[in-house]
Amino acid sequence: MKSYEELLAKAKEWREWYYDGDPGTPEVAKSTEEAFDLINATLFGHIYQRPTLEPKIRSLCTIAALIVLDKPNQLPGHITGALNYGWSKEEIVELITQMLFYGGYPTAVNSLAAAAKTFEEYDKRHK
Repeated sequence: MKSYEELLAKAKEWREWYYDGDPGTPEVAKSTEEAFDLINATLFGHIYQRPTLEPKIRSLCTIAALIVLDKPNQLPGHITGALNYGWSKEEIVELITQMLFYGGYPTAVNSLAAAAKTFEEYDKRHK
């Protein structure tokens, strides 16, 4: 098992790439740095790095969970990560469409709006 410091370093490196250089939730990181580091080290430094599921698949699973739980504020970062892993916009929209039947129509509409905005911002950064 890697040390906490190694997990945290891996998490920070991975987040930088996954979130396209965006630190994610900086207001949380500033106010609760210790808790934020613990979450990052555990989730992104350990869980996301486990070999059984590829990180690309974990990314899509995370988006599906956020859609069904109606967490549109967390979707943009994970949609960015999915695009960085090579998922297409069409595949992400298809995932949202499928989750409509599990999370409901309003949730899907919120998710589609978050996706559209994220796609636009992503395209601007990757011209």
